[in-house]
Amino acid sequence: MTYKEFKSWCNDRTCDGCWGMKEAIICIGIIQEIEIMPFWKRNKRWKELEKDVVTTLVEPINKKIEEVIK
Repeated sequence: MTYKEFKSWCNDRTCDGCWGMKEAIICIGIIQEIEIMPFWKRNKRWKELEKDVVTTLVEPINKKIEEVIK
């Protein structure tokens, strides 16, 4: 998942409400941390965070959404 895809995923969750307050705060924190960096350093920082963010935040929420929809 790229940083741009992550931001889009967060925006989608904001619109559909398929996450909790804790997850929203975490996403906001990650986006703020990366956005304050110069644009040429953002991709490197995202690569450092990507694995943890995807495995602990994105995948569990996507799994819950699939369970609810089916």
